[in-house]
Amino acid sequence: MLPAVEHAVSSVEPLLRQVSGYPGAYLAPVESALNYSHQLAASLPGPVTISRESYARDPLVHALFPSLDSVTEAICSSRSLQDHLQHAPDSRDLYALMGMRRREKNVVGMQLSGQLVQHDVMQNMIYFISHTIENPATSETEARERVAMKFFDSLVDKVAQRITQRKQERLGVMQEKDLLTARLHNADARSRPELEARLSHTMDSLQASVSTLELERYPEDFKAVLLNPALHLRLDQTAIKLDGMGVRRNDDTQQGKVLVFDDLIGYDRRNWTVTMVRFTDMPHEAYASRLERAYRTLTI
Repeated sequence: MLPAVEHAVSSVEPLLRQVSGYPGAYLAPVESALNYSHQLAASLPGPVTISRESYARDPLVHALFPSLDSVTEAICSSRSLQDHLQHAPDSRDLYALMGMRRREKNVVGMQLSGQLVQHDVMQNMIYFISHTIENPATSETEARERVAMKFFDSLVDKVAQRITQRKQERLGVMQEKDLLTARLHNADARSRPELEARLSHTMDSLQASVSTLELERYPEDFKAVLLNPALHLRLDQTAIKLDGMGVRRNDDTQQGKVLVFDDLIGYDRRNWTVTMVRFTDMPHEAYASRLERAYRTLTI
């Protein structure tokens, strides 16, 4: 546990290791966040096999990718996968976390109603963009462990964000103080009392903000986030009935399959639809080769 505490504290403020209470004040929050991160990583769906073959037979894979070629493109454009293969070229089965942005749009299409085909029907299409593949490993266990540590780092980063926000607030108060001081310097007798009152209030606020940035107060930030990790990072499930074209089907009589998507909430500013994936017979292509191929495409 001590290495994890040292990692977390150093990521937020290395000077905390020299403050009274280290490392004891951080043991419980770090242990809580570590356990939660591993539980969250273990609950990720999958692994789903990603290949051109699975695109044809697996409704989930078909829904996740806009086209057959996009399966290969997602693999070849993933820098993390290609870097892994560069160092382990004999790897054939790889496991990783795949995240996507889920999007919806209204389209005009056709719909079968009984024996009749209805044209120009407004439909809701679900599709996914920005496929990102991270934390590849040669086993599912190792991949989930790497993902768990990413989750832990994300929670620690939220501790740092709390402190950064207070620093920014202090800077705003300092700027307000400087502005009021300048105005007070040239104020007349009529406006001076109000400016003095505002400056006094601002000085009180500045003193309060300074006290919250004392290093002895930082363990409170660790406890606020790491003892309540589900408030800051979680998985939400959404069940959607889709047909083979990615159109949402709400009518029980319409063809389609109910698919469950897991959204990772709080990992960054945007939410990701995530799943663990498995790749077989990975197509390795050096980054320089991909760059040369892209250049040829642009110049044709």
